[in-house]
Amino acid sequence: MRAPTYSEALEFAIDRSYDINLDMLRSRNLHLDTHNDYLVGTYPPLKAMGDLDAENLLLQVTPSIDLYFHVPFCDQHCTFCHFAKEIHPSPERVERYLAALDKEMSWSDAALADRAVETAFFGGGTPSFLTNSQLKTLFGMIGRRFDLSKSEVSFELHPSLAKQVDAADRISTLLRSGVNRFVLGVQSLDPSILRILNRGHRVDEVVQLVRLLNEMGVENLSLDLMYGLPQQTLRSWYDSLIGLLDLGIEKFNVFPLMFKSTDPVARHLAQGRYQFAGAKERIIMHFMAEHILTTLGYRHGPIFYWSKQSQPHSVQQRRKYDSWNDNNLVPFGVAGFGYMSQCQFYNEADLDRYLYRVEAGEKPVWKGVVLSQDDLMRRTVMFALRSSGVSLSRFEREFGVSIEKCFGRELEKLNEAGLIYISNDGLLSLTAAGTINSGAVSLLFFSNNILEQVAYNDSRIADKRTDLLEKHDYSPAARYGSSTEMQVAFR
Repeated sequence: MRAPTYSEALEFAIDRSYDINLDMLRSRNLHLDTHNDYLVGTYPPLKAMGDLDAENLLLQVTPSIDLYFHVPFCDQHCTFCHFAKEIHPSPERVERYLAALDKEMSWSDAALADRAVETAFFGGGTPSFLTNSQLKTLFGMIGRRFDLSKSEVSFELHPSLAKQVDAADRISTLLRSGVNRFVLGVQSLDPSILRILNRGHRVDEVVQLVRLLNEMGVENLSLDLMYGLPQQTLRSWYDSLIGLLDLGIEKFNVFPLMFKSTDPVARHLAQGRYQFAGAKERIIMHFMAEHILTTLGYRHGPIFYWSKQSQPHSVQQRRKYDSWNDNNLVPFGVAGFGYMSQCQFYNEADLDRYLYRVEAGEKPVWKGVVLSQDDLMRRTVMFALRSSGVSLSRFEREFGVSIEKCFGRELEKLNEAGLIYISNDGLLSLTAAGTINSGAVSLLFFSNNILEQVAYNDSRIADKRTDLLEKHDYSPAARYGSSTEMQVAFR
């Protein structure tokens, strides 16, 4: 099957875009403007969290767990990135951080000793920033505590790894250490856009690294690709996707650019420095990707995830969205966020503060909250809707009450707007319009109490360009309001 031509993909996408009634959705507060739109990363969100006794995290650890390791080091500051990172750290700084990771892991040794590790994910920052020796140190201390032999182990790579003389050695170390899934952050194949984003890699390095991974027998590779980028046109979006398909990539994470006032790209938007796609154009880009990938036999997993292989896009994503509250995400490292013993929490997001607390023998919990039954139900609906959907019968078994009784008003509003549907076998899912407006759908399920806490803590932020709460709060709640207010906050 050949890929649709640019004209075919564009025509299909424009036709599909007419199914999204933006005026109607805006009038019902079910469409978030580009600068306000964001996916829910945690519920409750960071701005609704407070102090949390770290010992609470060990009270009800689930039999199987997922691990996250944060590597906060990079060679450059990408303009869209708001995750914890430090640019060009000294070797001594990196070694100190690895020692801190080891010490942080020791805090929960007893509680996690007999738990099955379903997945482990290494993110950043840039995990592939670590030297071959540092990678061996990292996996050596993990291996002393956790058995990853039956786990899905995912590792993020930066394309610039291709220019390192020991790239093959580093990949070999990762493969021997149990890594069986790689995630490559490409974002675009347009050289001018890569320069604006300060990505620090060239298009040819993407090609070189993909070929090297193939030569070394890597079979599970997923590429990140973004739309709505500065100076991105419909044509350059099409060309980037086709260019990666020509490399034989079988898994994609295709997602829109999301703005935070702490990121340089947000200031670019506010200042009109570059041309950015509007809401309609972003929808067309979404449907172009959908048409191309569907035509070529790719299946849609959790929203924005696509796979041509028979297995799911990743165990990690299935666990994150579809296991409901049956798994614990255990984070290690600065700014890692997790879910343990029905607590949603964040580690310290400032690197010096993180190091100080860990070296003092503390678990570096920054903010957290113990979830109520109401929180758990809301969290379940938000996350499951982004993946396989909400089984109405499972919801009632899990919580002892029907979803209609809990959220009848919300479901009615979403159904009338064409954002959800319920199948004959009782599965609540997002429509195409719901997928595109998933941030607004999730926001509808926030409790009034949580919204009030978020609004209060948001109002106390003096400078949204530098505040850590603002930087690490991954939710659409209490964002920037009108375009005028956005320009003030982002500038």
